[in-house]
Amino acid sequence: MKIVEIDTGLFPDAPRVDTALTTLEPTHEVARFDARALDPNDDPAWEEIATAVLGADLIVTL
Repeated sequence: MKIVEIDTGLFPDAPRVDTALTTLEPTHEVARFDARALDPNDDPAWEEIATAVLGADLIVTL
């Protein structure tokens, strides 16, 4: 399963969910993106995230 994690810094229990995703890494493909300090005008970075989201089976927003 392809899982995309996007860290936005909005959710207080993010570390718990992040830990759970870490346990899935040996058996699933997990792509992690830190959007907290990402420049809104950084088109290549946002395009990379969008491409990952379009190919994902599960999207987790932290």
